[in-house]
Amino acid sequence: MCKNLKHLFKIIFFVIIHQNLAYSIDINNGGTTTAKQTFTSANTTLTISNSSTLSNALNNMININGQSNGTVIIEAGSLAETTGTKSNTINGASASNLTITNSGTIISASSKAINLTDVESGSLTNNSGGIIKAKTNTISMLENTGTTDDITINNYGTIFATDDDDAGTNTIKSDDDSSNITINNFKGGHIYQTSSAPVIVVGGSTTLTNSGKIENKDGPGQRSITMSGSTGATLNLKDSGIVIGKINISGSGHTIKVNHGIGQSYYYDTEGSGSYDLEDLDGNVIVKGSAGSVGQGGNEILDEVLGQKSINLRKSISKFKRSKQYLNQDDSWSEIFSSFEKRQGKKKTLRLEHNNLRAGANIIQPGENSNQIFLIETGRQEFSKDHNIDRFSVSSGFLLDEKQSKLNSNSETFFLLGVTYNNSTRRILTNTTTSGLLDIEDEYFSYDALLGTKFLNDMIPDFSYSIGYSLTPKHNESHYYKWEKKDFINASVALSDEYLILNDDKSKLYFNWLADFRKAFLQNTQEFRINNVSAEYKADDDLSREITITAGLDYEFQPLENSLFSINLDGLYSSQETYGAQAKLYYKSIF
Repeated sequence: MCKNLKHLFKIIFFVIIHQNLAYSIDINNGGTTTAKQTFTSANTTLTISNSSTLSNALNNMININGQSNGTVIIEAGSLAETTGTKSNTINGASASNLTITNSGTIISASSKAINLTDVESGSLTNNSGGIIKAKTNTISMLENTGTTDDITINNYGTIFATDDDDAGTNTIKSDDDSSNITINNFKGGHIYQTSSAPVIVVGGSTTLTNSGKIENKDGPGQRSITMSGSTGATLNLKDSGIVIGKINISGSGHTIKVNHGIGQSYYYDTEGSGSYDLEDLDGNVIVKGSAGSVGQGGNEILDEVLGQKSINLRKSISKFKRSKQYLNQDDSWSEIFSSFEKRQGKKKTLRLEHNNLRAGANIIQPGENSNQIFLIETGRQEFSKDHNIDRFSVSSGFLLDEKQSKLNSNSETFFLLGVTYNNSTRRILTNTTTSGLLDIEDEYFSYDALLGTKFLNDMIPDFSYSIGYSLTPKHNESHYYKWEKKDFINASVALSDEYLILNDDKSKLYFNWLADFRKAFLQNTQEFRINNVSAEYKADDDLSREITITAGLDYEFQPLENSLFSINLDGLYSSQETYGAQAKLYYKSIF
């Protein structure tokens, strides 16, 4: 009897231990295994490695069998598939805490490469190079008799469906009763199909985040994403992620959030009668009626461009005033220049990062009572989000001779009128093209006027002010975006001085500096339209003012009596974080 009790205790102990052990199944022979793999207990791990294949014309080739804490690992070069007309390569139905990691290939000859019906808590990771493929409904997260909840899909590889005839085909689908589903398509990830049905259906409280590519290969007129149900699905469009195909919205309570970066232009075609909210996480103005936004770079920096013209002119006038042409009034004075500025972006104020490369010529013709001014300038502004503006401007005006002021100093005044041809090109993200991108062009003119006076004093730095006006009439880009008139007035005050630090028979070296404060005021709110839906943008107050400090050296060399060579190099920094090297190269000749 005692002996029998000992055996009974051993059996009970074995059963308890057996039920809590983690079992590992390895298919690593490098060949093909045809036997169905069925999990018979919790905590089971199946690993297919060493370029091995699990394949047969059977449903449920890997059957988790409702067990908890199951793990399936398919390593690079390995394959799990159903053949013929069979489905459910990995059937995880009714499982809990399921983990699937694929770096190889999972194929279903019919539907459902991975079936996650009624799964409570699970994760699927498809790594870079990993392929998950089925004829229809490649990954299915439906509710049948249980609960589909707390599932995360992370895709870095390729997931697709092959059936191009079935209107009910989806590549990934969560139904309206599922909850807490998270689908992340990372950069490099590609989810697609060729069908009239949406590639991904996000139902219930599913959150889909795309930084890769979601594509309906049947064309942008078909659906790429459908948001359904009444518990509120969320679509996050991030980084430079591509979506090809319409976004369909049914049900209610959904949210589309865009996070492409400040200044990024985009237009997503939406359809359906469902309700949804729009949000741009970078603070860009977003327009409903679709989901669209446009970078404001072309008009946001107009007062900065006018301020740069004012500084350039004032520094040129200083050089002209000490030239032989001004003293003798015998010939025209001219210089050519080039400059480069870089401005840092700032999300808080929607200040757009951009580079500005300019080149041109300043010409002054001395006269008896006034001097004629001609400015010719060309340049390119390159904004950080695929938007470039090429500019060519011509300005003309006059510089009055010095006059004695009541403050025992001389003053000089200039007035200038200018016209600028602008050629804008921008690349937007959109679901309306087969590439997910669209190049847009725009050509328009803008006009400006500058009036300034400088008070000269030998004892203290010179003081100057200028007032500028800029007008850009309404204009239309080639797709989606229309701009209303934009005008403003800006004013600036400056202190400046110049010192001769080297002087000999053939050369001179000057050091100069200028501190300028500029502010735009009386500027109208920019009104614009995206696909004929009205919107408006008002620049942050911080963008309407700027303090600019420049300092530089001007070297003059006179090899011959009638020729003069001058090189001027300036450094620049402003409160708008325009910094680094702003270099200007001048050539001055007497002719």
